[in-house]
Amino acid sequence: MRKIRLLLGVVVALGCGAQHVTKEAVTPPRPKVIAALALPAPVTGIVAPMAGDPDAAALAEARLATTTLDAAWQEQTDEDVKDMRAALKRTFDDWVTSHGGCARGGTWGEAFGAGGLGLSGTGEGGGGYGQGLGSIGTIGHGRGAASASSYSGTNTQVAGVDEADLVKTDGRFVYLASHGALRIIEALSPKIRSVTPIPGFVRELFVEGDRAVVYSSEGHASRRACTYGYDCSFGGDGTHTDVTVVDVSNRDAPVVVRKLALSGSLMAARRIGETVHTVVADGDAPRVQWATWPAGVDWCRASEAVVKTGFAELTKQNEAAIRARPSPFPTITEKGRTTRLGGSLFRPRVHDGNAFTSIVSFDMRDDRAAPATVTMQSRPGAVFASETGLYVSVVHHQADHGWYSYYAGEDEVSEIHKFRIGASPSETRYVGSGTIPGHVLNQFSMDEWYGYVRVATTKGRVPNPSVTSTISVLAETPSGALTRVGAIGGLAPGEDIRAVRFDNERGYVVTFKKTDPLFVVDMLAPQKPKVLGELKIPGFSTYIHRIDADHLLSIGFDANDHGSFAYFDGVILQLFDVTNPTAPKLLHREKIGTRGSSSAAATDHLAFNYLASRGLLAIPMTECSGGGDGTYGDTVKFSGLLVYRVDVAHGFERLGGVDHGKAGVSCGTWWSNATSQVKRSVFLDDLVYSIADDRVKVQRLDHLGTDLADFTL
Repeated sequence: MRKIRLLLGVVVALGCGAQHVTKEAVTPPRPKVIAALALPAPVTGIVAPMAGDPDAAALAEARLATTTLDAAWQEQTDEDVKDMRAALKRTFDDWVTSHGGCARGGTWGEAFGAGGLGLSGTGEGGGGYGQGLGSIGTIGHGRGAASASSYSGTNTQVAGVDEADLVKTDGRFVYLASHGALRIIEALSPKIRSVTPIPGFVRELFVEGDRAVVYSSEGHASRRACTYGYDCSFGGDGTHTDVTVVDVSNRDAPVVVRKLALSGSLMAARRIGETVHTVVADGDAPRVQWATWPAGVDWCRASEAVVKTGFAELTKQNEAAIRARPSPFPTITEKGRTTRLGGSLFRPRVHDGNAFTSIVSFDMRDDRAAPATVTMQSRPGAVFASETGLYVSVVHHQADHGWYSYYAGEDEVSEIHKFRIGASPSETRYVGSGTIPGHVLNQFSMDEWYGYVRVATTKGRVPNPSVTSTISVLAETPSGALTRVGAIGGLAPGEDIRAVRFDNERGYVVTFKKTDPLFVVDMLAPQKPKVLGELKIPGFSTYIHRIDADHLLSIGFDANDHGSFAYFDGVILQLFDVTNPTAPKLLHREKIGTRGSSSAAATDHLAFNYLASRGLLAIPMTECSGGGDGTYGDTVKFSGLLVYRVDVAHGFERLGGVDHGKAGVSCGTWWSNATSQVKRSVFLDDLVYSIADDRVKVQRLDHLGTDLADFTL
């Protein structure tokens, strides 16, 4: 069985999840107040570290230091030269050991001048803190198209912070970024109004008013996008990112008005009002592959003098090649002019390779203003954004270069870097950093509430018996350090986290090994978060959606318990009652298919489409039959979009599905790589759009199974 552990406090507010829009109110709703009660609020201003944790002064080790791009490149080059010399010395020493009788007199240092190299210094950077609010705003309208009275929007994590996705709608039109173009479809009378070619591999977009921002990539992707970091890492895919701003005031003839080319790979994008914040990752700098043995020198027959002369010449050649290579720093190109991202660079004190993570912020309506940028020399990580802050969580292991003096006993630590963002590009800047044990699962492992950052992490992974999880609460000090003011440690020993959702004063965490504990956590007191209740049930959730103050809706996988382990099985939908946080209940459960059944919604929240105002749920699905208890299904039963009516009293009613056919679909999908032929869906009045890799199907909810429209992409 699995347990569900609930973290809660007072039950008074409706949660935010997939956003729905009515004709009278296009902006997605904020949490509602029930019975005129005010939302519970924590005591603010707490910054003192919890017992045993580093204070703000010690956390200076985690703060990003400021340097110049040129100084950083010089330092990196000097380090590479030093590494090269050390590599050649090891080769020479091997030769001496193997041919001791041939190597007489002299040392490596005397022969080849392996003296120390001066490294450029770094200085402390400034930070800052501010507050500001933005809103998702309204998407503009075109002429000659009726508007839906209700429709589903992007399933964002935070109200007021839009997330880039491959589809957007304003109730009149559906905007699709796919297959080399921006397509605009008339929503209620489905027909394509325009196709605007976009160079490269088109990925996702924003739409606000009469402007669209479309992301595309150039180059070969070296890895799949990581949205659920259980067995993938948050990193760039080696491609370059193009940002195209399109004026869509005339939906029949959109006009490209701006193009930005970024050297890095797209990691995440958020929109607050009319300001777009883009996170990109530039890969490790290309390293010169130096030779470690002099050309033309015979290992066995060469004299000592010949070997030493050869190594001296090889050292000079290698160093010249290292110092001659081009700078790898991130760039932005507009109107044929290429510039580096930012005049300064932020660097962690725990060395993190040569990768770079940058935030590029621009006004989607101001085509002349240069973007605001900030860059850190660090691998990318999971990204979470509130209306005032963007957080990047980067995991380190003690085997990495350097370590934290205050975490000598920890072998896995995540740095949490905070950047100020808001409704204006000018607000973008680095604020500060903190550290916590373990690693995050995905963006839902992080949250911000009244200035406090709540983070759920796991150290290790099942089946390691020492695996454990922690919920931490961080606060920003005046110096910008993120100190840990409270925590729950030792959560579910022997199990790892499979799903997290923070919502106002509550937190919900699902862990799993062979049963699924759902924990309910009270997050109201920052210094004293506490587990209030837990529920053990079979299987585990991978995404949790709060549909109101007292109920949760989740998707995940069933499991077959075998004592010391469990096999995952078919996809499950579940409804929980958390009215009493000390005794959460499973109300309803819907199992779909057998092992190998899969849904993009299980590992990508943007594929989960719940329209709260009508109690409708649409999820992409590959449904398999046969198999079970560790054996994959052998028959694809259904591949397409399933539509349910969800009701707390009556559970799940399967209304039908939009079938996309079974060609190329299999039943061999591993749970953490969950995917499906259909990727997204949109509700518009009595219509549902089902969006797959190759086509868009439109059907009426009362005639599921019959296509109203079918667009090939």
